[in-house]
Amino acid sequence: MVLSQLTPRYRVWIRSRIPPEFFNLFLPPPFHLDPMDVDAGCVQQDAVHVDSQASFGYLEQFCNHTERVLRQEAEWLEHQEVDLVISDTPSLPLRAAWERGIPRLLISNFTWYDIYSHFPGHARYRKLLDPMRTDYSRATTQILPQCHIQNDYVEHQEETGFLAVTGKEIRNELENHLQWPLTGKTLIFIYLGIAGTASLDWEHLGRMGDFLFLTRDPLPQTVPNLFVLDERFRYTDLIASCDLVCTKAGYSTLATAFAHGKPVLSCSRDHFFEFQAIRRYLESREVGRIINSHRFYTCDWEGDIKKALELNVKGRVPLNGEHKALQIIDHLLSG
Repeated sequence: MVLSQLTPRYRVWIRSRIPPEFFNLFLPPPFHLDPMDVDAGCVQQDAVHVDSQASFGYLEQFCNHTERVLRQEAEWLEHQEVDLVISDTPSLPLRAAWERGIPRLLISNFTWYDIYSHFPGHARYRKLLDPMRTDYSRATTQILPQCHIQNDYVEHQEETGFLAVTGKEIRNELENHLQWPLTGKTLIFIYLGIAGTASLDWEHLGRMGDFLFLTRDPLPQTVPNLFVLDERFRYTDLIASCDLVCTKAGYSTLATAFAHGKPVLSCSRDHFFEFQAIRRYLESREVGRIINSHRFYTCDWEGDIKKALELNVKGRVPLNGEHKALQIIDHLLSG
């Protein structure tokens, strides 16, 4: 994790709505955290589908306050004597830094412009999207981790290996907690998030007695081989301890899975442009398996799980992108 390498060496401020508990888990002090909305994000219709119209609605609301927020941010950057602004996808920090002449580093495998500009009906929102594209073009450098969407509006780009938060193997701890012998068992970690998981036929997993399914998602607890765990078990540790990760194919989950040599099972995501890049990557590198969304919702996964378990991740994906990212950060700060 790049941030964990920065806090011991530099004075670091984080402006985000991500709960402080996340940063406290992974970042050594000192660092400053200010709660703040920095982008509009996307609205999930269910576990795998995005509600594009609702997402545009949120974007409009966010942009109504952009000019006021930009003035405040530009003044804040100057007051704090900030030397470098790093954005994990949002465009607003890049513009605020540009207005104060501060170097700007974008670290992301996609931009929100990439996503929004491929939603159905995007042409009606050009007045929101064109300025966003311009803001991204003002990045001094963009670090492109693996599974990235190539763009032509950020002039200076650097490709790196995956940037991942890693965990530790805890199978013995899991065995004690579950009161279930795990020797010789295949563990599958399910991570879909909290949206729309009720629409999947989870009872079908009970027919796959050779597999044990673990999750932190709010899933039914009536399936004998599906275990819903609480916050005592970190996502990263569960990924490190399983044999296969079943996910909607978000970047951070893939990065952690591959950092631990785990193949992935995922499903198609219509109208979410990042998924096209992820599909190409998984299929060309043979490190993951994609199933159509209809079969995914039925949880009829047994055949696909067996095929995914045959995949070998080791040596097939570039890792440790943090090293190159830190070199780029040091270079920007030394300039």
